[in-house]
Amino acid sequence: MQSNHRNDFEKCEDCQQDNTGPQWCNTCNSKRFQSEFNEWTSEDAEIDEFIRKTQLTATKYEEVIEWIPFDRFDNIKYLDKGGFGKVFRATWSDGYITNWDSQGKIWKRSQQNICLKSLNTSLNKDGFLQEVKHQLKFRGVWAIAIYGITKNPENEYMMVMQYARYGSLRKMLNNNFNELTWKNKIENLYYIALGLVKIHETGLMHKDFHSGNIVNETLNSSYITDFGLCKPVTENDPEKIYGVIPYMAPETLNRREYTQASDIYSFGMIMYEVFTSYPPYYNIPHDKKLVISICNGHKPVYGQLQYME
Repeated sequence: MQSNHRNDFEKCEDCQQDNTGPQWCNTCNSKRFQSEFNEWTSEDAEIDEFIRKTQLTATKYEEVIEWIPFDRFDNIKYLDKGGFGKVFRATWSDGYITNWDSQGKIWKRSQQNICLKSLNTSLNKDGFLQEVKHQLKFRGVWAIAIYGITKNPENEYMMVMQYARYGSLRKMLNNNFNELTWKNKIENLYYIALGLVKIHETGLMHKDFHSGNIVNETLNSSYITDFGLCKPVTENDPEKIYGVIPYMAPETLNRREYTQASDIYSFGMIMYEVFTSYPPYYNIPHDKKLVISICNGHKPVYGQLQYME
């Protein structure tokens, strides 16, 4: 019986074997990366090994990350500070790798503004690498792209990621809600839901799902970010509670087990926010009284409490 299988990509110009991705040959590109290993170092053996592994195994450019010297960034501007670190905008003079130019014998790159994210020093290196791995795993239409790792003059390791022009979903709703059509709102929620499905399909839970951890490149394209608390469903510690109270499911606030369904509850709060422009419980103190009210079955209605029948 003749096989219906065919390779969807062209052949590599250099080795004439089937490409593993669009304009990407794993066999040739892994050798090119390997030849450059002695030209850079993060000064941390574990981080070096992680970056090298991604470069050797990448089957398309989206799976590649690089070590990027901090002096390759210009026009660095502070943007925001969150629970897990600081965020900056910058210009990357090189840009991220897209493919190999066989004629010029150089990496082709795409230049754009990028986002630099540092993590609080209280988080260990394992936590930093874990977030990088999750961000890389979901890079694409579901999660903001990550391009590499760098280290600032204060010796803080930072993630180098795609810059989202509109900032967080919360910021976009604050500044642009009147411009949003119903089509825009539905499309945003579609991409958020699709990203959450992909996270859950890999056996993970986000565990910190709210509008501050979703960013927008356009008015109708939302990307999930901040995977610092992302954990396998098998790893659960009900004694440790993280998150933003208005988005947290009652069972989580009750110190019961966190499940993927708890992420779904958070998505419901995000839906409410996208449709109304108001964060859940926006004019109610986020304190113990609110926790008790949520656990008793109350829900937000334009910031007020209404009992859920």
